[in-house]
Amino acid sequence: MAVELTGRNVPVTSGLKELAQERAQKLERHLGGPAQVRVILSQEKHRFGAEVIATHRRRLWKAQEETVDPRAALALAFEKIDAQAKRDSEKRRDRKHRGAAEVAPFRRRQPASATSSTGRGPEPRIVRAAQRSAIKPMSVEEAALRLDSSALEFLLFRDSTNERISILYKRRDGDFGLIVPEC
Repeated sequence: MAVELTGRNVPVTSGLKELAQERAQKLERHLGGPAQVRVILSQEKHRFGAEVIATHRRRLWKAQEETVDPRAALALAFEKIDAQAKRDSEKRRDRKHRGAAEVAPFRRRQPASATSSTGRGPEPRIVRAAQRSAIKPMSVEEAALRLDSSALEFLLFRDSTNERISILYKRRDGDFGLIVPEC
């Protein structure tokens, strides 16, 4: 922890140093590691100003506050820094977990007001695919090669041997499954 205290027209007392050290330690607990904190105290007529600049892992937060009391100005500036750091860490955490909700829209929780008419729970949504694909005639082996080389989980195709529509899908064990509907 590195706290640099500077006074402009203000004597830097030991009480102000202790307060800055204490608040910097609290900030480091929120951030999860050491932070470099610069505190600049200033006085103009009867107003005391406190400017706090904190850096942690290439991130920078700044806050300024002016009051009649230098301790209050310092405490309020540190509160602003704490709020900025919390907001920034929440954004990073939400950004990390946002991708999982977009991948599986059916497993996303819905509010309690979105229950079905039977009252059993939320209904899954049906989302239409943006692109349409033609059902091409091909053999099962060709379909397996095409499915293996793509990121798709299943492939709908017309079997060239019997002219029936079939579905080939990837199983969890790494093999392929074939569904041939009876007509």
